[in-house]
Amino acid sequence: MQKEFVDTSPLEFTLTATMDYDRFLRSSDKREEFILTLERGIRKRHRLKFQTRASKVIVLARLDLHGAPHKNPPEAPYKPGQWLDETQLHLYREGFEDRIAYEMTDAPGWTIGQDVGDIQMLEGFLRYCGITNWPQIQIGL
Repeated sequence: MQKEFVDTSPLEFTLTATMDYDRFLRSSDKREEFILTLERGIRKRHRLKFQTRASKVIVLARLDLHGAPHKNPPEAPYKPGQWLDETQLHLYREGFEDRIAYEMTDAPGWTIGQDVGDIQMLEGFLRYCGITNWPQIQIGL
């Protein structure tokens, strides 16, 4: 579903400082609301999380960069019971919520590699989630 930002002020993206905020999204037909979360770790500053949610609590997609390794549930359809490295894409799946993660090379529909910069990963995530016409990304330290 195509989504757009409610507030079109610039997205603030820090390169080294802690960052944790939400921005509201809505469907193009204005009938559904979503939340985009951008977060940079406190202790581990290179850790990033980009996430979209529906109904305030249902995680639709989450991209973890340089986070903790993740173990898929034993009954998962992708790499059941296996550990994935610190960069993975979590996708909502009924019955599993967001507990199933994919390596970037195997993530359904993901088209960019994981060896690009943080801003390119953010833009790739926005595209992946169907977010169009996003505001300027303002880069700070």
